[in-house]
Amino acid sequence: MTHDQKLKAIAVRTRRRFLFSIIALAFYFSFSLAWTEPGAFLSLPLGDGLLNGALLMFILLIVLFIALEFLFLTIAKRELRKEAAQSEEQVR
Repeated sequence: MTHDQKLKAIAVRTRRRFLFSIIALAFYFSFSLAWTEPGAFLSLPLGDGLLNGALLMFILLIVLFIALEFLFLTIAKRELRKEAAQSEEQVR
């Protein structure tokens, strides 16, 4: 792998991580909706149970963050395998 190819691969990974971070921050900030006037409905109980909208949103956000991180790592692993295969082909 040449120096330019390495720089290009690093730039792609950095852009991908930056995009992932922006998405995660947007979801983090969406949780602050629970403490604003438009998000007042999140403080109401769901049905007859003790679970309210804010708690449900918090739980769903945790699951979403784990899924996004898994997706990011899967994509990164696939890219590394592809780069390794290309490097092996160049050596041959």
